[in-house]
Amino acid sequence: IRLISCRGVRVTDITLRNSPMWMQHYLACENMVVSRIRVSNHGNRNNDMIDFDGCRNVVMSDCIGDTDDDGITIKSTSPAVSEHIAITNCVVSSHCNAIKMGTESTGGFRNIAVSNCVIKPSDHRDVVYGVRDGISGIALEIVDGGVMENITVSNIAVDRVGTPIFVRLGNRARKHAPDAPAPGVGTIRNIRISGVTARGTHVTS
Repeated sequence: IRLISCRGVRVTDITLRNSPMWMQHYLACENMVVSRIRVSNHGNRNNDMIDFDGCRNVVMSDCIGDTDDDGITIKSTSPAVSEHIAITNCVVSSHCNAIKMGTESTGGFRNIAVSNCVIKPSDHRDVVYGVRDGISGIALEIVDGGVMENITVSNIAVDRVGTPIFVRLGNRARKHAPDAPAPGVGTIRNIRISGVTARGTHVTS
């Protein structure tokens, strides 16, 4: 599924399996509801569960996903900021990062709440990409410029993921278009993480 610059999007009560790329990419969409979907995506590399990219006013709830690449992913591959997003009551498994903001961060991320989610190892033990139990639970990454601000992560249960919480401010400086200026170092501020419990975590290799 790839929707671009759409409004009033509802994606509910469907099951999706084994896309050759990201399972869902919502680019510059507004006023979205995603609920009660199930995703199993283990057919290839780059098998994300869902990608919100420069989207605004999004509610995602009551979803289950199991992927080789990242699970619930918020990106910013253009100057458009991903903002006003609520994610709750989901169960996510990934061989990479279960719930992630970045790494593409040109515009950035603002006013996002992630709550009441469970992160657990994938039921698929054969790994196409990543590591068997997952690289990270919550990953917050600004590496292509942009701002990350007013982010709340609360009441998350993490089971056997290598790194439960990963926060990175870096300078990969990837351009969002060939003729765009190289981005500088972005900013991270006003991040609140609470109520995260983790068991069986380890160093991945």
